[in-house]
Amino acid sequence: MRKNRGQSSLESMAIFIVLILLFGGIFNIWIWANKQIVQRQMRYNNSRVEAGTSTQNYKLVWPMERAEELKEQKVLLFPSGG
Repeated sequence: MRKNRGQSSLESMAIFIVLILLFGGIFNIWIWANKQIVQRQMRYNNSRVEAGTSTQNYKLVWPMERAEELKEQKVLLFPSGG
């Protein structure tokens, strides 16, 4: 009986130590991720300011064409004419 109590105490301490190390690792990963998010967001915000600033040689990246006017002949299957 005494031998089993000693073994269970030893196993409990080993599990406790492993859990402490596991939680410590999770906490460190969480701190690292939060720092990365802040740094990434700062870089993103700075790039948006640069992207929104126009210059003398501004060129439109995507052509923005005016939508074609909708006419009756294009809507009706059998246009009325004549």
